[in-house]
Amino acid sequence: MRKLLLRSTSFRAAGVHGLLWAVLLSGCASMSPEQCLKADWYERGRLDGTFGEPETRLDAHREACAEVGVVPDAALWRQGWLETVRRYCTPRHAWAIGTEGRSYQGACRDFDEPGFLRWYRAGKDVYKTRSERDARQREIEQAEKDLQKATTPEQRKQLRERIRSLDEEQARLRRLLDAQMSGAPQ
Repeated sequence: MRKLLLRSTSFRAAGVHGLLWAVLLSGCASMSPEQCLKADWYERGRLDGTFGEPETRLDAHREACAEVGVVPDAALWRQGWLETVRRYCTPRHAWAIGTEGRSYQGACRDFDEPGFLRWYRAGKDVYKTRSERDARQREIEQAEKDLQKATTPEQRKQLRERIRSLDEEQARLRRLLDAQMSGAPQ
């Protein structure tokens, strides 16, 4: 009976695991069969360009739609993509996606990619500095809680020194962030 129960449990676990993988893998397709059948390829290209999808995204659509016998209209897709990807590939947008910590997929290869990447990296530096600043703030808050719970003078002394050190690091990060933000594209 115990073996049967274990086997039943492992089958259920495998079933749940398999279902989870199926759901995850279904999310890998660029478009669902329904989207392929109803696609306005110009609008799909505009959408892909707006989100900074690279031109190779059309290949993913081709693959996804082949299952239902739909061939994307590459000319219409590219026309829509070009219309919006040009707005994506600007210094201000590069800065914005960098500061948000988003990834760049290579959509700007034909549109001054070195300039785009320079601003994107500058934005990423801002994102990293903010993340460090926020991490130091959490450390300060934790050290302050620990200080309230400290029971010996030595513990309190060490925690105060730790807080002072973290405050200094926090001030350095704020100055760095101010300098980075002053370089934002106009």
